[in-house]
Amino acid sequence: MSDDEDVDARWESAHRAVYGCGAWERARLQADVLVAWHTERTAAFGAPVPDRPLVRTAPRVKWPWGSGSDENTTGLVLWRLAHETGVLVDQVLLTDAVRYCEEPGVVPSAAGPLPDQARRGGIAVGSPESVAAIGRILRAHVADGSAQSPPRTARRMTVGGRVRELRATPDWDGGDWPAALALARRAMRRADDLRDQGTWQPTARERAIAGRIRLDREPADEAALSRPPTPDWPARARRLLHLALALSTAADSLPGEDGSSPSPLATALSATADAFALLRAGTEEIEHLWAAEPRVPADPDTWELCHVPAALRTQIEETEHLVRAAEAFLWVAACG
Repeated sequence: MSDDEDVDARWESAHRAVYGCGAWERARLQADVLVAWHTERTAAFGAPVPDRPLVRTAPRVKWPWGSGSDENTTGLVLWRLAHETGVLVDQVLLTDAVRYCEEPGVVPSAAGPLPDQARRGGIAVGSPESVAAIGRILRAHVADGSAQSPPRTARRMTVGGRVRELRATPDWDGGDWPAALALARRAMRRADDLRDQGTWQPTARERAIAGRIRLDREPADEAALSRPPTPDWPARARRLLHLALALSTAADSLPGEDGSSPSPLATALSATADAFALLRAGTEEIEHLWAAEPRVPADPDTWELCHVPAALRTQIEETEHLVRAAEAFLWVAACG
């Protein structure tokens, strides 16, 4: 194995260790979120979402998936920049990605490094305009992120940080966690209404299960004891994920009313568990970032400010409000 191949192998292994997938899969996953937000935002402002034909005003060059989707092209830009700089895809600075797209003659050719998926697949004909169009998408993220973040963190906004922010931003479909919280509250209200109307009453088993669920403490988790200590916000999110598992397990243990459809209590528990579980991706990423620090940061608060988006902190706070509503609901259900 050559030195370059060894470096590439270690780079891929680092992605798999942190994200559980290869560099290209990670780039494509993050690109999906970035492009989806931009597409929805463009449509929301009344402008038509462009269905761009392949532009060929410039000399034809080889460009992987050049006639394909914005997601593929964005993913390839992120992959290429991460590969060239030797960082993980999530660590690519958005401002660097914008400059990469805007540099004259930057379009990579088939002779340059490409993901294995590109080498095994067909290479379409594209043009520099294809990359420039992706630059406009990335520039929109830089502008929006700068408006949402403190100046010093906005300048260092990474692909991973931006995606974490978007997944917790409630004004678009990909971050619509308030809808999940509302669905859980509706499920609890429906169960309460059916009980009050006399059309459903918790069984003895349901009352026992509701009484055993304790949302005011974390379920025992041996793995959690071995994790490095984390700042406050990720620790609070991790507690909510423990509760999601407890509620989901309880819901799965309840038989349906007619042997098939879930009971009102099981429906409420499942909906609440789903709302809590929306924090999983962001929480696990932040825990990986914290664990990867060569030493415990001297100022955890500053570290948290740079890695935990304000939108995610808001999501955690609002989800904790749902915990209190669920505690009251379970207490009433346990009493029958």
